[in-house]
Amino acid sequence: MKINLPAPVAKSAGTGARTTTALLAGFLVLVSPSASQAQNKPFDQPADVMSSTQREGVGFRSGSFIVAPVPFDNPSLGTGLALGGAYLFKNDRLSDASTLAFGGFRSSNGSEGYGFGLNLSWDDDRWLAKLVVADADLNFDLYPFGTPVPVSQTISGVSFELAYSPVKNYRFGGTVAYGEYRLNPGAGAILSSVSTADASLDIARVSGFGEYDTRDDTIYPTTGSKITGTITRGMFIDLGRDAYTKAIVSGTRYWSWGSASVVAARAVACQTSDGAPFFDSCSLGTTDNFRGYVSTEFLDDALISFQAEYRGRLTGRIGLVGFAGAGSVGDDLGDAAGGDFRAAAGVGLRIRLSKTFPLDYAIDLATNERGEQLLYISVGQRF
Repeated sequence: MKINLPAPVAKSAGTGARTTTALLAGFLVLVSPSASQAQNKPFDQPADVMSSTQREGVGFRSGSFIVAPVPFDNPSLGTGLALGGAYLFKNDRLSDASTLAFGGFRSSNGSEGYGFGLNLSWDDDRWLAKLVVADADLNFDLYPFGTPVPVSQTISGVSFELAYSPVKNYRFGGTVAYGEYRLNPGAGAILSSVSTADASLDIARVSGFGEYDTRDDTIYPTTGSKITGTITRGMFIDLGRDAYTKAIVSGTRYWSWGSASVVAARAVACQTSDGAPFFDSCSLGTTDNFRGYVSTEFLDDALISFQAEYRGRLTGRIGLVGFAGAGSVGDDLGDAAGGDFRAAAGVGLRIRLSKTFPLDYAIDLATNERGEQLLYISVGQRF
């Protein structure tokens, strides 16, 4: 198994950094190796979640400000507190909300970080632009010999995304990004020679993606599908190393079940080239938001995973979920498909945070096939 580090930014399974809106609930989604997937828009159906007075409030001056302290628990980073704030406004009546957001966090193992995000939607939601700037110092465990070994990594970066929707349900776009990755002195002694060579890197990335999205809502979907494909080319700055490629395809489907229940299912496939650095590999937990294993344990050049979840509402404010999944990593997709699939299942509690936005505080307890239990506390649905 390849020994790798986690990717620093939660990857939207377009998984560039579609994290701007999630900053209003907490900066955790920007840097946590196994944080919940960021939602890319506050709402898809403005008429369903906003009052008539709010719908008339178009323009920057008609926006509203939100601040939210969010406790979290993450198997890689420990417990902590994220503080996020956002100013939400609409550029025109039919576009989704635009967001100017900021956030920071600190966890019990000494990890900390901060970030800034700008998410703009205009021309009746045909155009979307996103800017994210982040910096973090992360402490977590690697598993080079099958047992956890603590390491530290400093990460800073910026990304810009521009996307266009030519027709309803379809969106195409690209992302340019730059990141600096530093492994703290002393950690290299326990890493493989490949990981040691990757301990200090500056990387420029160019990505292209396409989406087919028929979901009825982006924060709490109840029907529809989302299919996303992303291909990224990473180029090393001032090293003379060959560039590498990373491709991710994901598909998610939602079914309403009765008046207050939803069934969601997701499949993810990931492949990187041999030249990819250790922190940009495919991870069971980071790439797909899989629950049940520490996201730095199973990493390699390829990944295949499947997940399903039942979501029910007991009241308008309280919900329950049950979930299960299986995933495998390998040198390539064929190796992953024929490899040793890791399975996990669990239950969770959902607490609605807002009357305006269907955003939930999520508490999940997962049990894997080895009988280990991992607790996840975050904001938003996993997929």
